[in-house]
Order: sequence, then C-alpha cells, then structure tokens
Amino acid sequence: MKNKKYSMPNHLANSLDNSSQNAQYDKHAKEILANKQVLSRILSAIVAEYKDVPLDVISSLIGDDLEIGKHYLEPLAKVRELNTESTIPGEGRVTYDIKFSAKLPNKDDTISLIINIEAQRKFNTPYDIVTRAVFYTCRMISEQLETEFSIGKNHSYDDIKKVYSIWICMDTPEDIANSITEFKMTKNSIYGTFNREVRYDLQSVVLVCLGKNPLQTDNDILGALETIFTDDFDSVTKKKRLKENFNFELDNEIDGRLMDMCNLSQGIEERGKNKMLFKLVYLNAINKDIAYTQTNLSKEEFDKAYSEWLKENKQDY
Repeated sequence: MKNKKYSMPNHLANSLDNSSQNAQYDKHAKEILANKQVLSRILSAIVAEYKDVPLDVISSLIGDDLEIGKHYLEPLAKVRELNTESTIPGEGRVTYDIKFSAKLPNKDDTISLIINIEAQRKFNTPYDIVTRAVFYTCRMISEQLETEFSIGKNHSYDDIKKVYSIWICMDTPEDIANSITEFKMTKNSIYGTFNREVRYDLQSVVLVCLGKNPLQTDNDILGALETIFTDDFDSVTKKKRLKENFNFELDNEIDGRLMDMCNLSQGIEERGKNKMLFKLVYLNAINKDIAYTQTNLSKEEFDKAYSEWLKENKQDY
C-alpha cells in the first residue's frame, strides 16, 4: 500500500499558528515579569513587607527557587505524590505562572513569604478572577504541609508562611483600569472585645489592573507595566521610556523580549485585522480595492488568504 499523504486543514493550521504565537507572547510576558528588575518593582509597590526597602535589597531577598510555569496546583490529598495532576474544567492541568519564596529585610535566612505572580491577558472570563486568586492562595498555604509546617504531636501551624497572589491584569474595563486593589483577611469585632495578638494575615490577593494608555497614570508600577505591555509603543519607545521614566537598566534579556513581544503582538493584530477585512468584503461592505489599501499583504497574498478564509468561514455568514 502506498503511503498516503495527509494535509492539515487550513483552519486547523491557522488555529495552531495563532495558538503558537499567543503562547510565545505569554512566555515572553512571564519571563519579563520574572526579571528581577521588574519583580523587585512590583514587590516594592505592592507587598507591604517591602515598603521603603531599596530595590537592590528586595532583589537580593528573592529566593533561588523561582519557577515559571512549572509548579502545578496539586490536589490537597495528593500533595506528596509525584504523578498526580490537578485540573480546572476547561483549562486542563494548571500551573502557577510565576512562583517563588522570599525573605524579609533585617530577618534571618528563613523563608517568610511565598509569592505567586499571574499574567492575565483577558480580564473578562467565565469565572471571577478574585475568586480564582483566592483558590491559588489557599493552595499555596495547603502545599506548605510537611514542608513548612506539620500536623501531629507537635503542632507547628505558626510556621505557615504568608502567601501573596498578584495578578497583572491586561485588557481591563475602563471602570477598573489604572487601579491596584488588595483583598485580604481582616479582623471584625462582632460583639465584645478580643485584644489578644493572633496571626491571621496569611493570604493576600492583589489585582493590578492596567490601563490602555501608559501616559495617563502617575503611578510608577502601573506606568512601567503599561509601557511594557502596551501595543501602542514599538520596542525602541518602550526601552527609552523604561530607562528615562522608571530608571531601568536594560539588559540583553529585557531588550530581546520586548522586541519579540512587539513583533508577536503586531503579527497577532495584523491577522485579526485581515480577518475583519475578509468579512467586510464577503458582506459587500467594502470592495477589494479598498481592502487592498488596508492590509500589509500584496494583492496576490490577500486574494489567496481571502479564498482560504472563504472555504473555512463561508457557512458562518
């Protein structure tokens, strides 16, 4: 029997290409957030324990256990089993984007905080982001069982480390853009008085909601992050603004990732724009001569791409 050659359907190939480019963009975004120049500024602006601590000191306190997209949210009952998986409906196995331990200034060398950073590109999701973030902090505490604290004859709940889950939210609605909000446990006296010192401030969720225009905020961390993730600046403008406005010392790593993110973002945006033009041509809202002037494709490339789009989408309109 002759080997039969199979070809991948165009719509599947395009979907995989889009998925690949989105995944690459997300990877660069996480790597930039994990860069200690960026990370130390986030911690300085958000984590109360690092208020007024110099950036270089904060950077030195970040643990060597920093992981990007590797640490799984394991089920509570199977924390110590190597081959278990944790799934969230519709998302498959879930990992923390960035997770690491950190020490506190002027303390001993023991771990004091466990911190998670999430890059959230779409704010409007089927679930409440704050609720999901609370779940993450709960898992970050329960995962400490038999590593930071134990249950048994000598209870050591006092050894539980405080956890932070910080969500860098992009594409946020106007009513919450340019905001930083913390959600945490607080004491509320319902009746009588309770004056004992107790340790309950163990988990904190922080939403960093970026705006669409980095020039519209006077908050340094929002301005820096919006500069990094905006689609309105090219890599040269981003680097210039980060250096001059936020005192970044740009190394080759940040340099390269900013350029790659800009290129990927531009490619993703162009494909979306072309798909809209195909739809308008098909619906006779515009003619091809106008469409040709609105795309970066040549006439031949546009016609070929339009023909492929028709085969995939004609039945939808």
